[in-house]
Amino acid sequence: MRGIRPLRHQTLLVHVAFPAVAGVIVIARRPDAFSNPQFYAEDGARWFSDAYNHGSSAILVSNAGYLQLLPRLVAYVSSPVGAVNAPTFFNVIGLLVQVAPALFFVTARFRHVVPSLWVRAGLAAIYLLMPSSELNVTITNAQWHLVILAVLVVLAAPSPRGYWRVFDVLVVTLSALSGPFAFILLPLAVVWLIAARERWTLVLVAALGIALVVQLYSLTHSLRPALALGASLHDFILLISDRIILAGLFAEEGHAHVFVAGTTHGTIIAAAVCAVGALVVLVAALRAPMQLRLFGLAALAIAAAGLLSPLVSATGNQWQLMATSAAGERYFFMAQVAWVVTLVWVLTHVRRRTPRLAALGLVGACFLSGVVTGWPYPAFVDYHWQRVAQLITTSPRGTHVVAPVPPGPPWVVDVTVR
Repeated sequence: MRGIRPLRHQTLLVHVAFPAVAGVIVIARRPDAFSNPQFYAEDGARWFSDAYNHGSSAILVSNAGYLQLLPRLVAYVSSPVGAVNAPTFFNVIGLLVQVAPALFFVTARFRHVVPSLWVRAGLAAIYLLMPSSELNVTITNAQWHLVILAVLVVLAAPSPRGYWRVFDVLVVTLSALSGPFAFILLPLAVVWLIAARERWTLVLVAALGIALVVQLYSLTHSLRPALALGASLHDFILLISDRIILAGLFAEEGHAHVFVAGTTHGTIIAAAVCAVGALVVLVAALRAPMQLRLFGLAALAIAAAGLLSPLVSATGNQWQLMATSAAGERYFFMAQVAWVVTLVWVLTHVRRRTPRLAALGLVGACFLSGVVTGWPYPAFVDYHWQRVAQLITTSPRGTHVVAPVPPGPPWVVDVTVR
């Protein structure tokens, strides 16, 4: 009987308490996502509009060179709820995808890596609290949360239960078919297959291989905008320092409060920050569990892909924009999470107790300072979606309806009433 009570408490924590807390954390940062739900950017301008105008034929239409299955499916299956409730439906799915990596990590499938449930919950909280307003409760950017979940699925202990196996295949396939992530997930799965020699990983490798072929076909049959990259060593150092190391440590979006771009001797300071960060990463690369190393490698690969082919502005130098503003936060989010988790792991393995506790306390204070100062996200400008939806619902067939959605023009819903 003594063993039953702790087990029951853990079950309640994993299945009830932690999901509730995770949902509250996400919703509390921008309550208007549910008190006044609206589409965001491509949610309305691309996914909803295309699904409304073209139905199921829009599901396999690529965007920016890649198949985007997740938002296309969400838009298509939202049709029964009607135009009025479609933004709410989008945001609910966006919320579920956003909290899913944290909820998955606290399950027993990561007990072999982090035995303590409380430690797993603490590490999951780093992900939940890491700010990124452009990734918050949207379908347009849900793919960036989904790929984190897919990486965790690849690295998790296999489960013999049928529902977990269906879950694993669905997650990695959906992620690989929602953006360019198959190019990262497949090599990751192959490396893990070689390292862990788990038969189940072979199934995931097969699913990812098929998805990669599909994305390659989509890439060769569609156009991706060619923009001025403007890559330079100077901006690279600033990007690593400001957008990953400092932004992650202080839990803030790029260039909110703690950054060195534009300051006196900024490049030299950024280089020093990068050197310290590289030392921490090197220690982890030599000693950390394979799962943490591969998670960090996947995060680095996603950030590198974002630097090689970013889409942050239709005009201007892409790297310079990212090095001096919060543009392109999605490319660095996973790397920020991986960096903080890696830093915490390294510090917990400092042998002497006093320096270990002091360092962890300092990191915790830095992280919480950003959480507190950057907690609320600005509410979206109210474009009165209820009125627009009513117009779509009541207008005669064939009426052309064009209406703005956050963050505003040129982002508009463009539909022909049917």
